[in-house]
Amino acid sequence: MANGSGELYGADRDAEIRELTALMARQIPVVLAAVVIVGVTALCVVESVHADLGWTGPWLASLLVVTAARAGMLVAYRLAADRFGPLFWKAGFTLASLFSGCLFGLFGWHVVSLGNSLLTAFAIMMLTGLTAGSLASLSALRAVYAAFAISAMGPVIVWFALRPQAAEQAMAILGLAFLLTHLGYSQLQNGTFRDLIRLRDHERRLVSEIAEARDRAERSSQEKTRFLLAAGHDLRQPLYAMRLLLDTLEGADMEHRRARIASIVQSADAIRDLLDRMLEAARAGVGGYAPHMGIVRMDDILRQVSLEFAADAAAKSLDFCVVGTRRAVRTDPVLLTQILRNFVGNAVRHTQHGRVLIGARPRGNRLSLQVWDTGPGIHADDIPTIFEPFRQLSNPGRQARRGHGLGLTIARGMAEIIGAPIEVRSWPGRGSMFAITVDLAVGGTIPSSEERLDRKRQAGPPVHEEGVVVLVVEDHPTARAVLVDILEGWGYRTIEAQDSDAALKAVVRAGPAPDIIVTDLRLPGAVDGMSLIARMRARFGRPIPALVVTGDPLAPEPDSDIIVLRKPISSGELAAALASMRNLPENAGA
Repeated sequence: MANGSGELYGADRDAEIRELTALMARQIPVVLAAVVIVGVTALCVVESVHADLGWTGPWLASLLVVTAARAGMLVAYRLAADRFGPLFWKAGFTLASLFSGCLFGLFGWHVVSLGNSLLTAFAIMMLTGLTAGSLASLSALRAVYAAFAISAMGPVIVWFALRPQAAEQAMAILGLAFLLTHLGYSQLQNGTFRDLIRLRDHERRLVSEIAEARDRAERSSQEKTRFLLAAGHDLRQPLYAMRLLLDTLEGADMEHRRARIASIVQSADAIRDLLDRMLEAARAGVGGYAPHMGIVRMDDILRQVSLEFAADAAAKSLDFCVVGTRRAVRTDPVLLTQILRNFVGNAVRHTQHGRVLIGARPRGNRLSLQVWDTGPGIHADDIPTIFEPFRQLSNPGRQARRGHGLGLTIARGMAEIIGAPIEVRSWPGRGSMFAITVDLAVGGTIPSSEERLDRKRQAGPPVHEEGVVVLVVEDHPTARAVLVDILEGWGYRTIEAQDSDAALKAVVRAGPAPDIIVTDLRLPGAVDGMSLIARMRARFGRPIPALVVTGDPLAPEPDSDIIVLRKPISSGELAAALASMRNLPENAGA
C-alpha cells in the first residue's frame, strides 16, 4: 500500500523488494562473467608492462574467490528464496557487490600508483566501463549498485584528489562527477523498474477483478435463470388449479360453487404469497437499497414474531419458548423482523415434535439472536446450499403448502443489507440453530410498543361531521372500478381519477378536501403517487392520511402518515388500512 508520496510500506514494500531482487538475480550471471573476463584481461595488460609485480596473483585469486562466493549465493537464492525475507537477500547481494567493487578499486589504486600514463588511462577506462556497464544490471537494487560503484571508483578518485598537481585534482573532480551522475542514473533506473512492477501488479489486479466480476455476473445470470424457472413452475401450479376450478363452475350447484370459489381464493392466495416472497427476495438483492437504521427494542420484535407463530406451534403441540431481553439494538427493524420471521417460520414448519426456542445472547458489543429447534437437522455439506433460491432439502416434491424455498434467500440478502452476519449450526437428527448478530445500541431511547399504543389512544379520533371522502387514483380502469365499488359499499364517498392532473381537477370540482387518499404509485405522466400525496397535502395545508397500493418492489419508503400495501391485496387488508388511518372500526363485511 502506498502513502501520499508514492512510497510503499509493510507487506507491499517487502513484495516489491522481492520482485526487484528477483529481477537483479536474473542479471547476475552476466555480471559475474564480465567480472572474470575484465579481471583476467586487466591483469594481463598490467603484467605485460610490469611483469615483476607481486600483488597481481593474490589479487586475481581474491577476485575469483569473491566471484565464486557470489555465484554460490545466487544458487542459494534460487533454491531458497522464500526461506528468508527479502531484506536478507538484499543485504547479502549488497555485501557481495561491495567486496567485488573493493577489489577493483584496490586494483585501480595500485595501477595509477605505478605512474605509467598508459596503464593509468587503461585503469580509468576499465573502472568507468565497469561502473557504467553494471548500471542496468545492478540498479534493480540501488544499494547493490551503489556499493559496487563507490567501492570501485572511490579509491582512484581519492588517489587523484591527494595529488598536488592541479591536473590530477581535476581528474578527481571529473571522476566524482562521473560517479555521482551514474548514481543518479541508477536511482532513475530503479524508479523505472518499480513503476513497471507496480503497473504490472495493477494490471494483474484489474484482470483478476474483471475475471471475478465476470464470474459473478455469470453466476448471477445462472441463479436468475434457475430462479425464474422454479418460480414459473410454482406459479403454474395454482394457476392450473384455478383454471380447472373455473371450468367446473358452470355446471355446479350453489353448494359446489361456494366450495370451488373457496378453492380459487386459496389458489389466488398461494400465488400472492409466492409473488410476495419473490418481491422480498428482489428487494433484498438490490445493492442500492439503503436500510433505515435506528434504535430498536428487541422485546417488541421478539413479541411480534412469537405472536405470529404461536398458533402454528400450538397446533403441532410444540414447546414454543421465547426468552425476552430488555436490550436495544441498532438495526433496520423491518428487515430484522423479516429475517427472524423466516428463521422461526422454518423452525416451526420443519419441527414435528419437541421444542422451538427463541432467545438472545450478548457477545461483547453485539447481540446474537438465535432460533433453536429439535427438527431433522441439516447435514454439514448441505448448509451452504440452503440459502439458494427455491432450495428445499425437505420438500423435493415442491409442495406449495410447505413453502417456496425463498425464505433463507431473502434472509441472507436482508442480513447483508443491514451488515449482520448469519450463523448456522446443525446436528442431523437432533435439530438446528439459526442466528443473526446485530450491534447493541449505544445511547438513544425508543418507546415500547405499549407506550406507543397509549399515545395513539390519547390522541383520539379526528372529528368529522360529514361522511368520509376517499380520493381514489388508479390508472387501471377495472381495478379502479372495483376499488370504488368496494369503498362505496362500505359507506365511503369516493372521488375517482386516473392520474394526478385528473385527481386535482376532480378534487376542485368536488369542493372539500378528501379525508383519505388511496393511490397507485406508478401513475401516467411525470407525477407519481407519492408526489400526488405531497401536492394534495400542500394544497389543503394538512397531512391528509394516505394509502399507496403498488406492485413495485422498489417503492420508496413511506413516512409516518403513509401506509404502503403491496399488490395484490384483499378487501380485509384494505379495510384494516383505512380503519387504522381513520381510527374507524373495520367493516364487518370485509
